[in-house]
Amino acid sequence: MATFYDLAAANRRKSYLLVLLVVAIIAALATSAGIAMTGSVEGAFPCAFISFGLGFALTLGAWFGGDRAVLRAAGAKPLDPNAGAEELQLSNIVDELCLAADLPRPKVYTIDDTALNAFATGRDPQHASIAVTTGLLEKMNRVELEGVIAHELSHVRNYDILVSTLAVTMVGAIALLTDITLRMMWWNGGRASRDGDRENGSNPLAYLGIILLVVSPLVARLMQAAISRNR
Repeated sequence: MATFYDLAAANRRKSYLLVLLVVAIIAALATSAGIAMTGSVEGAFPCAFISFGLGFALTLGAWFGGDRAVLRAAGAKPLDPNAGAEELQLSNIVDELCLAADLPRPKVYTIDDTALNAFATGRDPQHASIAVTTGLLEKMNRVELEGVIAHELSHVRNYDILVSTLAVTMVGAIALLTDITLRMMWWNGGRASRDGDRENGSNPLAYLGIILLVVSPLVARLMQAAISRNR
């Protein structure tokens, strides 16, 4: 049976591999685009250097700010224990379970949504957050809510949140790059002339756009599979 230390170490390894995979994909695509645009390997060197810098920036952003991006996307708001009995109960449950599990108290958020849902995010137990929907607070009793929060705290303790946060933010970054590339392709970026935009099929960025369109869903599925094994 795997121990807490085994699970935490395994999730750290997955996170590092995830970062390397995304950086490698970005570097390969940027280098290919450079070769297509310049017609030589030497001409692709600037694109390769830029891609490594971009991959490094994306990694830092996902590692240190991915949780904030996920919370903003979900519309989460910091928990106010004085807002009502349900919020105060949630705050007390988190305090009690963290004390029992010997975990730092995560930041707690609520999401104004009738759906029954909760999730944890962050890079480690010292920088973790838990978000709970108002629908969950309204429809679950204390015992049921304790079970949900305990489940989310287990993800915090086992570093599952690191894999999940990196996966969500880095897939989003790749999707953003896809969108940017397609827009550049549409407006005829690269070395192709602007005469007859829609009829001009020589735009080298078209190749990059197509590759990104194919790769992005595959990477997303791969990361989704990694997350599913942790949930």
